Amino acid sequence: MPDRKLLDELYRMRDFAGDEDDLERFSDILNELGQNASAEVITDLCRMLEDDVIEPSAAGDLLETIFYIADRCGIQASMHYLALGVPGLFPRAEGWAVRLHRMLLNADRPGFPYIEAYSRALQTIPARAARRVVNILLDIKRTQPQLYMEKVDRFTEALTRGEETGENRTFASN
Repeated sequence: MPDRKLLDELYRMRDFAGDEDDLERFSDILNELGQNASAEVITDLCRMLEDDVIEPSAAGDLLETIFYIADRCGIQASMHYLALGVPGLFPRAEGWAVRLHRMLLNADRPGFPYIEAYSRALQTIPARAARRVVNILLDIKRTQPQLYMEKVDRFTEALTRGEETGENRTFASN
């Protein structure tokens, strides 16, 4: 699988020390994945984020690639793979987890239902990981209520609807 080879190279490169050639190759790989990879690579891209390892501009590009893939491959399937990758962000990449979730809230718009799709996808992961995501979102809402109150409230409402209909067996049972 060509994606696996690119992902392995990307993973090895994430700790580069600002070398311009490495940064350019990193961006080239992200572009190639963004154009050609399936939504499944989103889980692997999450694995590459670490607060103390990855260079900030490279991590920003990586996060943008996740959303580009989601727009191209379909939000529903992509949010499933994002939900699978998010538990791996804790505790080693909590800063990037916050940024990722801010981006997700901002990406939600008519025709791109990130909040609804992600809340459904979180219903399939262990309750502990889902609670961490909810706590991140509530903290985002608390620190920037003018920007995020409505969107975080919509997210928690969607998650609660899943609990009420029994869709969220993992989250409700723990």
